[in-house]
Amino acid sequence: MIEEIQLNLADNLHVSISDGDLVAKITDTENNFIERKTVSDTRGWLETTVAFANSCPIGFPGVLYVGVNNDGTVQRHKEPQNFEKLQKTVSNRIGEAWPSIFHLSRTLRKDGSEFLAVLVPGSELRPHFSGHAYVRVGPENKQASKDQYDKFIAQRSSKVRELQKLVGKTVFWHSITPFSGNDNGTLSDCNQFFVTIDGGSYKRCFPIDWITISFDPSNQRYMLIVQSR
Repeated sequence: MIEEIQLNLADNLHVSISDGDLVAKITDTENNFIERKTVSDTRGWLETTVAFANSCPIGFPGVLYVGVNNDGTVQRHKEPQNFEKLQKTVSNRIGEAWPSIFHLSRTLRKDGSEFLAVLVPGSELRPHFSGHAYVRVGPENKQASKDQYDKFIAQRSSKVRELQKLVGKTVFWHSITPFSGNDNGTLSDCNQFFVTIDGGSYKRCFPIDWITISFDPSNQRYMLIVQSR
């Protein structure tokens, strides 16, 4: 019976890959999303996984073969390999990536020898890196939280970067469309998608793309002009 790996990557996206498919592709040197690494190339496992997560179409997997030579032949070992332990070692190495990368591994056999096939779908959380991001907190280096990482990515937009400088400050917002209104409020949060205005008795969120930043010199306050594009 042919077994299949079922990847439920989203509510409406299911990818089935059989063991036979994985064994057949081991010698495919024309596919950009297939890579082969030896059991000792731990750095290569991590780099390949990060590259697949960053480059494969979202939700569709690249395949990393571990214990396979570059020509597609399965490695021969002088001593028997514990592939259950190797799976854990590979998973731990991939776990060094930041943000964490979803992957699924399987022990397979070809020509009487075992190897691992690690499936790595293209990630919605990319970019991923082969190490953790760090921030300076007082006199110490600390690992960045997911929220801090998201803010770093958002800061690549000059508008987001300027809006984030206003977090905690009072601004005047004036909405033209899709609804009219205006008021003073505290800009309480800003990410790559929207800002949140806290007016005390209400909170409103406006998409980043709808906002034009201006300034009211008479009242010495920033103005956010909101108009749908």
